[in-house]
Amino acid sequence: MRKLVMEERFHQSDGGKGRPVVWSRETVLGGILAGVLAGAVSIAYRLVLAAVGKFSREVYTWAQGNSLLMLAVFAGLVVLGLVVGLLVKWVPLSSGSGIPQIQGEITDEIDMRPWPVLGAKFLGGFLANAAGLSLGREGPSIQLGGAVGKLLSRLFKRDQNEENYLVTAGASAGLAAAFNAPISGLLFAVEELHKKISPLLMISVFLASITADYLSKQCFGMKPIFHFSLERALPPESYGWLIVLGIACGLVGALFNFVLLAGQDIYKKLPVPKVMWAVIAFLLSGVVAFTFPYIQGGGHDMLEQLAEHPEPLGFLLLLLFLKIVFTSASYGSAVQGGIFLPVLAIGGVTGAVVLRTLALLGMVSPEYYVNFIVLAMGGVLCGVIRTPILSVLLVTEMTGEASNILGLCLVVAIAYLTAELLKSKPIYESLFERLLAGKAAERGDAVVDADREDDPK
Repeated sequence: MRKLVMEERFHQSDGGKGRPVVWSRETVLGGILAGVLAGAVSIAYRLVLAAVGKFSREVYTWAQGNSLLMLAVFAGLVVLGLVVGLLVKWVPLSSGSGIPQIQGEITDEIDMRPWPVLGAKFLGGFLANAAGLSLGREGPSIQLGGAVGKLLSRLFKRDQNEENYLVTAGASAGLAAAFNAPISGLLFAVEELHKKISPLLMISVFLASITADYLSKQCFGMKPIFHFSLERALPPESYGWLIVLGIACGLVGALFNFVLLAGQDIYKKLPVPKVMWAVIAFLLSGVVAFTFPYIQGGGHDMLEQLAEHPEPLGFLLLLLFLKIVFTSASYGSAVQGGIFLPVLAIGGVTGAVVLRTLALLGMVSPEYYVNFIVLAMGGVLCGVIRTPILSVLLVTEMTGEASNILGLCLVVAIAYLTAELLKSKPIYESLFERLLAGKAAERGDAVVDADREDDPK
């Protein structure tokens, strides 16, 4: 097929000079194909996670209060944890959310094997959800989609530049299908992965995202991910309190980043093999299931219940603290799972805490309870990942609610500035640096081992 040569000029670090980019018609069509295949994988992942999540809750409920059944559940968790630990050992790049790995693929600093990653990520995420860990589906969906894009690149023998675009298209399609959010899929590629605006990148990724979203809506329907009932939009005279909400979101976002990284550090200091980290997390999830099950899972059901049935301030504070800690304990174990959904849940609880506090002081009407939940979802997300436009549009697409978009922009902006003033790095930047440091350490160990083997002593 004849190649189309297009020239695109965009800002670079060498003083703003542009360079020609050669694209083929196959690459543009590859965006659509990536959307179909990555979307299908993401939809399948979403379906099995929903099914196993429901089954898991039923098992925990069934075993509650029966010592023998609870013991059997914990024994099962040990087995599942060992399986996941071995998956992480065999396919290290399948661990965690998968977003840092995709960043490394795009910058050519990581070379993941797509087939092993697809298998380990899918199975590991499935088992983590079965255990009830506080992890989400979006990160794995993104990495699964990126792996599909890489497979397509190899199938059609694309060059490195075209492969990066196909990986990006697949990753964005994975996000779009996971959250029914096609615009967010595009913005994720621009704000989080490439951090630049490129027309050719945008059209390829956009085609992939809308294709995946179309398939997702065919499967799950047209309704947004969250079904919140807002009585009315927050009036402009109350916007001053959104500054307070934004500051709170920035503080919680920075705290979350600190606790998440601390969780990783704690696991590294444990006197057990890394393969046992998942077992520890799975057993902890069992304890949580039988004592405080509200914080299990990504947090979707928790948020919807919270919006429908407001809780007292004391309970909300406890919920916020435990959700942050349990998410850190879940993610720090290197189990396959993302943090987008838990972060959104933490944001929703933050909004509920702030509204409850202001309402008790007589400063804001309690009728705006759900509004504050929605606004804080975007605020804390931005405080954690530092992508303001993505944070605004992702929450808007996931809730299907645009009446509060001005207030959402204000909260997100204040949260961004607050987290920056606290010198809290965006979480994916920190995780990417740790991933590269770990790979460098592995190479260093390999060199040392080789030197020892060559040593005549």
